[in-house]
Amino acid sequence: MMRRFLVLIPIFLFSCTTSNDVSKSLSTVLPPPKTVLDRKLEGSMPQELPVTPSVDVKKLDPCTRHLLFADQYITASDYDSAADEVREAGKYCSHDDPRYNYMKAVVLDAKERKEEAYEYYYKAAKGYIEKGDYESAFKCYSNMLSIKPYGKEVEELKKYFQDEDY
Repeated sequence: MMRRFLVLIPIFLFSCTTSNDVSKSLSTVLPPPKTVLDRKLEGSMPQELPVTPSVDVKKLDPCTRHLLFADQYITASDYDSAADEVREAGKYCSHDDPRYNYMKAVVLDAKERKEEAYEYYYKAAKGYIEKGDYESAFKCYSNMLSIKPYGKEVEELKKYFQDEDY
């Protein structure tokens, strides 16, 4: 019994001396993570509104100008202002212009008017396909899929976006 006790004493002493280093490292307190307010006060907060484009908007035609502003408002999630800009763009844009129809659809979609948005996405997709802009048409098509995945218009556009490899 005494032998065991004598063997355990050095082990105990050794463990106590090494645990001091651990306790020192644990006693070092890390600063709390920065809050949103701290980041905002430091100026590292992301911008609320998107950066203005490097294009001179006064040189753009009124249709493009209002659509550009609407796009910026949509990016900033200010859908009421975006709706105002799209309404203004409607005075200058052709109602067959796929850019106008797409912006109108995005605003309607954001305002939960899905059926109307679906129709405008379809009109925009058809316009983009006529122009050969399949990338923009696909954006419209994918939004249509999220609204009415089995709609007849979706089936009509599907042939343009089906991948034969799968």
